[in-house]
Amino acid sequence: MHIEYLYYFKDFSRTLSISKTAAHYFMTPQGLSRALHQLEKDFGVTLMTYQNNLISLTPAGEELSRRIDAIVELYDEAKGSLTEYKLADMAPSKGLVRITVTSCVSQYLISLLNLQRPGQFPFEVKLNESNLYRIVPHILSRDQEESFGIISLPMTEKYRSYVDELVEDGGMVYEPLFTSPLVAMVSSFSPLARRDAVRPRDVDPYPVARYKDTVLGDALDDYILEDNVKTVTNAGAIIFVQIMEHQAVGFAPKLVEGLRTLPDRVVTKPTEGFFSTEFGLLSTPENRSREHVDAVIRYIRKTVAEKNLQPRYLDTYELV
Repeated sequence: MHIEYLYYFKDFSRTLSISKTAAHYFMTPQGLSRALHQLEKDFGVTLMTYQNNLISLTPAGEELSRRIDAIVELYDEAKGSLTEYKLADMAPSKGLVRITVTSCVSQYLISLLNLQRPGQFPFEVKLNESNLYRIVPHILSRDQEESFGIISLPMTEKYRSYVDELVEDGGMVYEPLFTSPLVAMVSSFSPLARRDAVRPRDVDPYPVARYKDTVLGDALDDYILEDNVKTVTNAGAIIFVQIMEHQAVGFAPKLVEGLRTLPDRVVTKPTEGFFSTEFGLLSTPENRSREHVDAVIRYIRKTVAEKNLQPRYLDTYELV
């Protein structure tokens, strides 16, 4: 069970509005609906009913609504207590930088950076993965250690405003690295493979396979038909099977072309009318000024600048 889904339900049970709750978490209504339905599967009960375009809670939903405050409060208290216990009994790590990354960064950027290669730094680098909406608590929980985050976000007003809020209201420091256009991944036998570019309406006749619990996947919901999303998974191999065997369409930053990890029968096509993905660094002001964090960030900037000049990465991303 994803803990954040309980937070979604908590807010939803107050408003009974998918759109308002989704906007609060900078999600699409479709993405929130999937999260709530997954929560129903996790509990094995129906939490909501739909009648005449109105949503209401079932008896099980009302029961969870009565208990939800206590559940999330207990979780927050336990997490805080465990963090305090850990920090009280363990000296702050020396010679260690912890980097929390979003799943899109984990899939496409980490292999390019090679951050954990032995001897890369005179200190240890450890990676953790989180989604965009939970990455700040991950970073803050490590604030007595040297830590920062690497995030990816669709370049749409919705996600840009979320990052602006983290900076203006949350006191975080955000530094963009580069942007990468969105490409469609299709079978080499698909009619879409013969197009110069893939547009949102071109995808309508095809099933869509996308990654689960990523902002890239959620952002796509604003551009493609909800009924077309047939496969939602975190397993890239499953997505490639759907593309090759069922002529599904997948999407990724163009950076994937430079990584050369696609199966032979999967090709990429430029898109029009979608969005690009921006990759950037997120930290607290205190951590940003720390020596080891600064060393890693300087290495990251140097690496992406050098790779950008290599033929294999040509035009796959643009430095900011």
